[in-house]
Amino acid sequence: MSFYFRLLALFTISFVLSFIWIKKKPSKLSGLKVSENKRFLVTENDEPFFWLGDTGWKLFVNLNRNETIRYFEDRYSKGYNVIQTHLLPSDITQTNRNGDRPFIDFDPTQLNDAYWQHIDFVVNTADEYGLYLALLPAWARTYVEKEHGIPRNKIFTDNPEAAYQYAKLLGERYKGFKNIIWILGGDTWGNQDDVYDSMALGITESFADGKADQVLISFHPQGGTYKPPATSSAEFYHSKEWLDFNMIQSGHKIGNRNFERIQQDYQMELVKPTLESEPCYEYHPVMHQFKNGVFNAWHLRRRAYWSILAGGFGFTYGGNGIWQMATEEDKGKSTHFNYFWYEALDFEGGNDMRHVRNLFESRPFIDPERLPDQRLIISQNEAVNFHIQCARAKDFSYIIVYSTSGGSFE
Repeated sequence: MSFYFRLLALFTISFVLSFIWIKKKPSKLSGLKVSENKRFLVTENDEPFFWLGDTGWKLFVNLNRNETIRYFEDRYSKGYNVIQTHLLPSDITQTNRNGDRPFIDFDPTQLNDAYWQHIDFVVNTADEYGLYLALLPAWARTYVEKEHGIPRNKIFTDNPEAAYQYAKLLGERYKGFKNIIWILGGDTWGNQDDVYDSMALGITESFADGKADQVLISFHPQGGTYKPPATSSAEFYHSKEWLDFNMIQSGHKIGNRNFERIQQDYQMELVKPTLESEPCYEYHPVMHQFKNGVFNAWHLRRRAYWSILAGGFGFTYGGNGIWQMATEEDKGKSTHFNYFWYEALDFEGGNDMRHVRNLFESRPFIDPERLPDQRLIISQNEAVNFHIQCARAKDFSYIIVYSTSGGSFE
């Protein structure tokens, strides 16, 4: 073999190994699990974990590597520790910023490695910045449920075997990453039970070697915009063994009282953690129409404090422009593209979320346990804009009260 061929071979091997290293290097973060009291999440070492999430649904498709780093740096600096995002584009024919599609010949059992190498980079970079990724393998409203989306996307509809094989490939590829939380569903009521069961099985068998206690799985439900006060995964999949914690979505209506849905989850006989995973989004149009006005920082703050004090173990923020990672090219395509993602990073409410996390981490919430307790409030408490939400330590060592209007209470 000539010198040049040896050099080319060495370069090729090094290039391949570099991607293996990117994909397989040890995680800096600790894995997460459900706490012993079944109300919260904790690390592998039983340290309390407060979930402060951001909604970056189109992170993988719409951002390049430098933009991804900029986004992660910003969110980490503002106190976020979880990013909710989905792995596939909105349409199976779409590509990421590099021009790559996720599958070969649109077959979910054949991963296009060029597309997934970018995801490898993002997963590793998130770990470097201390961020967990709540990953949706396939946005169910697009790829699974019959009544939504484009027919060509329905690669998992009535096809549990494809869902199982795809999920198993994902689990094998990302096995060893401790900063991954798996989320099934995606803006939908769960109807394709066999598909979700198969996807959960494929992830558990590969990602966690079949050990259900070594992986966290939840389900992102449809919104409460037209179904107040919110929709919860507990309404249809609470008893599923693979569902480790519940997510609610209160959605894009002004008066949705997410604390009521959290309370319902909290009081269920089979105890599982719950949190608000998609509230109204800051600067998003009310009821999806700008003629109704937009949500502001106050709407986001109140849904955060309401839901956590009602029994949630954390909160996920959303900002218009960030969730779709909108750029100048998107302007005019939709009523939702009124801010670009890098402008939306500095929304007031998005900055305020650090104070939410700081407050709840300033007091123990597992030992002693933080308990919702509305009995402590004797004021009139029916009007949503003046609502008072209260929680206390189990041993009464502290009480936290949120006054929505900032007014007085008894």
